[in-house]
Amino acid sequence: MSLRPPERLQFDLEFSEQQKSLGLGALRVRIGETPIWSNEEGRALDWTWIDLLEQLARSWAFLKYDETSPLRAKDSMLSLMSRGHVVAADSDIESGPEVSRETYIFVRRHNLATGIEGLYLPTLSLLREGWKMWVASLNVTRLLDFRETMQTLEELGDRLANHIALGEPQERSRLANAAWRNREPTTEAALQIMLGFPSWTELVPNGETLSSYFETNNDEEYGSGLLIAARMSAALPLATQRKIIELVRALPASGPSDLLKNVSEEAEAAVPNYVRRPHEQGAVLAQWARKKFGLGTDAKAEPADVLKRLGIDVKQHKLGCDLIDAVGSWDGRHGPAVIVNLEGEHAQSVPGRRATLAHELCHILVDRNGSLPASEVLGGNVPRQPEQRANAFAAEFLLPKSIVVSRLRAATDAMESIEEILKQFGVSRELAAWQIINAATVFSTLSSSEKSELRSWTSGARNSMFF
Repeated sequence: MSLRPPERLQFDLEFSEQQKSLGLGALRVRIGETPIWSNEEGRALDWTWIDLLEQLARSWAFLKYDETSPLRAKDSMLSLMSRGHVVAADSDIESGPEVSRETYIFVRRHNLATGIEGLYLPTLSLLREGWKMWVASLNVTRLLDFRETMQTLEELGDRLANHIALGEPQERSRLANAAWRNREPTTEAALQIMLGFPSWTELVPNGETLSSYFETNNDEEYGSGLLIAARMSAALPLATQRKIIELVRALPASGPSDLLKNVSEEAEAAVPNYVRRPHEQGAVLAQWARKKFGLGTDAKAEPADVLKRLGIDVKQHKLGCDLIDAVGSWDGRHGPAVIVNLEGEHAQSVPGRRATLAHELCHILVDRNGSLPASEVLGGNVPRQPEQRANAFAAEFLLPKSIVVSRLRAATDAMESIEEILKQFGVSRELAAWQIINAATVFSTLSSSEKSELRSWTSGARNSMFF
């Protein structure tokens, strides 16, 4: 069976010999063979593309450094990116394109179509997610390689700028080329964009700069776990945010072990990122991981032991609030390590700590080269898709669904069997309930009262780890 070549964003551009200073030419934009900008026949559009060069120059810093969205929920974020506005999940009625100033600014910065004057084009929105990049339009949404996508945009900008420079001198073409040449922000401006929140001045101590506090001097563009942890924890109390940064700063740089490198490579090959839905990816990866680490079907998994084998340091601290359960750091300067918050909503209990560590194990295996290349704050402002995958991984790693199915099929008393499962596998009621509910073949056989009881186990937590 042959595999499809990796999809990538492509700009098919042929210039005209006319109106060079305005970039007249025929352009078709596509991902793979799926068109984004084209005419009704799927062919290239004739236009003056100096507008696109100007938009690229204006948006460059935000495409390269911004990972924040005005809408945290993934579905709403992708709706905003693909449509230019939000469609409520429970309604067919579309909200207006400028639902807020913040949303309007986001669209102008990330949707390349907003810069093309006089020509209606479908949205073409881009948003970074670690070493990945969302590219979204009305008829296609993909998570692509960040560096490859930015290289494609840079090559497009260079082609436009070089061609426009061949035309008769005009003030607009001169300014467009100058804007493109000067598209990179200052280091301080780039860091402010990466942080993604305006109150950073309260966080950085007097006498420190952004670069010194977040240790980004001589950075290779994306190496500061301190900065990423600060962005992900922006909604937390300032004292908690500072404590997180200081705890991460205190972690020694042990670097990934050879075993971790090898196992991560195998894990990424076992479940290619973003081929399946997140919960399917997580379950398949957990099944692979249990076999990889020698866990029999009925064996109780100990994620702390697995992390130790991989060379991951696990520490426990009280962070002063219950909104987050853990902080992971693997940026090369600090860690790899996991800091468990003993006051976290889930991690304050033993079963919750085990689920928290299993969650972090998933990120360490498959997200360090993808959406989470530096750090992660469990419960903070983290990309939705890798979080869903890690939640599903934790549930399946700690309590395989096959166990749930076999035990309940053989049980004469379902609730008594479930209590035995809880004790044997050391999981919370919430985690077990979700595994049973998601095992439709056995959940459907339970009585109404048993179903009601299990559903009640999933409704107590403010922020469920398993959904």
